[in-house]
Amino acid sequence: MGDLVTIRPTCEFYFDRGMQAFERFQYTKALNCLQQAKTLAKTKDDYIFVICQLAICLESVGQYQNAVAALEEIPVANYQSHPEIQYFLATAYAFLDQMQASFQLATAYLQSGDLDFATEATDLLQELKKTSPSNW
Repeated sequence: MGDLVTIRPTCEFYFDRGMQAFERFQYTKALNCLQQAKTLAKTKDDYIFVICQLAICLESVGQYQNAVAALEEIPVANYQSHPEIQYFLATAYAFLDQMQASFQLATAYLQSGDLDFATEATDLLQELKKTSPSNW
């Protein structure tokens, strides 16, 4: 018999497993692991990071309302230090045909100065402008 290996579940452990499953298109497993990671997050930043990845996974399976609900668990006060939340919400709202909310959040994201998703947010705004009133 081999030695028994004890695994202490951590946020990082479940997050890594969830991301591996996501990359293999195993969305149910990814969602389960990311939900578990969320419950084990010890810092605000880890919690926010897991929620954002969870929202991306939810969007990948067409659960846009659940993606919005997950992202809305993060208080608005965190948008300044984590402006990417606004971009992820803008994307989810666009899928839900809530174009004005999507436009406002994408604009706020671009005004934050964060560049991680600037190209994507700009593309989203251009698409929204094609289908939306100009008075937004």
